[in-house]
Amino acid sequence: MSNFRSSVVYSFLLIIISGRSLIAQQDEQNLVVESYLDDVQIFYASVLENDSTNYDALTNLGVIYQQKGDLKISLDYFEKAVKFHPQKARAYHNLGILNNIIGNLDGAVVNLNKAAELDLNNPNSIRQLGIIYLQNEKYEKAIESFNDALGRDNLDTESYLGKSIAYWSLKSYDKVLNVIREMQQLDLRFNRMELLIADVYFKKKEYEKAMEYAKIDEVENSSQPEGHYLLGVLYEISGEKDKAEFEFKEATVITQQNPQANLELSINIFLNTQIR
Repeated sequence: MSNFRSSVVYSFLLIIISGRSLIAQQDEQNLVVESYLDDVQIFYASVLENDSTNYDALTNLGVIYQQKGDLKISLDYFEKAVKFHPQKARAYHNLGILNNIIGNLDGAVVNLNKAAELDLNNPNSIRQLGIIYLQNEKYEKAIESFNDALGRDNLDTESYLGKSIAYWSLKSYDKVLNVIREMQQLDLRFNRMELLIADVYFKKKEYEKAMEYAKIDEVENSSQPEGHYLLGVLYEISGEKDKAEFEFKEATVITQQNPQANLELSINIFLNTQIR
């Protein structure tokens, strides 16, 4: 076994060993967070006892119950916040997010658009709407929303990324590259950007360029399987069988270590689509 391969295997062993202690640490952190949320919940509940329409109390309790998974109570608080404070954007923003979580896309669209109208200079709500359209495979609408967000903030990295992913999903690969060039001119980048570029060139059958960017991603994200797998495919195409086999084995080892890992590229690799 080569020194390089030995170091990779050794690294994986360290990850397994350290992972056990990290799980225990995470459990402790979760208990601290839960305790903090309980204290905040008690505080805002007491605020509502004296002022039943208090905006901060209603919205923050909505967020707390959402984080705890009690979406029905969360929805009730956000609806009250909107009812009593119809000119405040945050309540509509939160209500839009929650509607998306419970599967009410129409409610999400209406409320996020309202939040965007009330806060015209802020890209957050209209960008969030773009992300939701992206999640629901409404790519053209997503692009419209991301363009609107960029009209408010031309340095909004997430909107450039969202637009790139929408074009990638539509197989408009030249448009993906155009968006990324715009970002590069503004000195902006996103997570795994080289992997997306490599995949675009792969889809365009420009394998040398795809290889160039896949190698960059492998160096920067060696613990992730997708780049290894793509590089293996590219080596296989170029006839470098040994290198291809090595990359496929690396991808297999990583997926065995992490059952949640996926060899296929998806929007979640590039964009954290969890609602925040």
